[in-house]
Amino acid sequence: MSRRTFRLACAVVALSCPAFAQQSPPQPGNASAPSAKADVEQAIPLTPGMIRDLGRRVGDNRRAEEEVNTEIASPISRRVNVSFAPGQSTPIVRIVKGYPTALSFFDRTGQPWPIEWDTNSNPAGQANNGNCNQGPAGGGGPAVASAGFYVCTPTQGSNVLQVAAASLQPRGGLLVTLKGAPKPISFMLVAGGGTYDADLTVQVGERGPNAKGPATGPVAPDTASPFLTAMLDGAPPAEAEPLAVSGVSPDDLRAWKVGNRVVLRTRFALISPEWLASQTGEGGVTVYSLPVTPIVLLSQDGRTISASLSEP
Repeated sequence: MSRRTFRLACAVVALSCPAFAQQSPPQPGNASAPSAKADVEQAIPLTPGMIRDLGRRVGDNRRAEEEVNTEIASPISRRVNVSFAPGQSTPIVRIVKGYPTALSFFDRTGQPWPIEWDTNSNPAGQANNGNCNQGPAGGGGPAVASAGFYVCTPTQGSNVLQVAAASLQPRGGLLVTLKGAPKPISFMLVAGGGTYDADLTVQVGERGPNAKGPATGPVAPDTASPFLTAMLDGAPPAEAEPLAVSGVSPDDLRAWKVGNRVVLRTRFALISPEWLASQTGEGGVTVYSLPVTPIVLLSQDGRTISASLSEP
């Protein structure tokens, strides 16, 4: 073997053996970089984009759940008349879950009629321990009976009963005993179907414990009487003709002609002529039905006021 061939063979052996191979020195930080990156990926496996997408999905799920468990409803405010006479129809109260309903009780003189407070039993009408009057044992609660609804009064002696549904399709009955009343008042609670009674004024056709004014006997039925309740709320019937009022502010007296009757809505007391029917609401507002007349005499704080009525 020639010397040149021997040298070439030695070079090949040296390059093929690790012991003879020339290794470059390690660069600072390169050895630990892959391990650190793997640790980060293991600790936070989601990318920012994945986190945003997951957040959107969670939000969509929550909104869908709320849509299923709640109903969009419009509030209404109205008035119903009740009495303790036998054979009376049961008022219907429209309830929607997620929207509280307030029942306010007033007597025939427009004064608040408190709800009876039962001190000998636990708060009644609660659902899933949801009565806001729940307190220490023996504290009592409003004299109310119901099932499947949350019911409470803001304070003892209040004339307001708060009712809330415990299910999406509420249906049941409600019994409310007023202070000194001979028997409870019955209501039927049903699903609102897009509307609910946010503010329901319950006018009781009797004198309550806070009644004002002299006690008078029942008046004879009048052709305008069915409209008195609506007119208390300032909503006359379609056939009512507005009358022009002079001598007193229109804010203090409004007048309509309904058939052969004149209907007044005022905070003043009517002196003359003698009225045929009347109904008083909260705030001292009274609606009178009387024969057609061009002039009425009213009383305010002991002084007499004359008002003229005419067709516009």
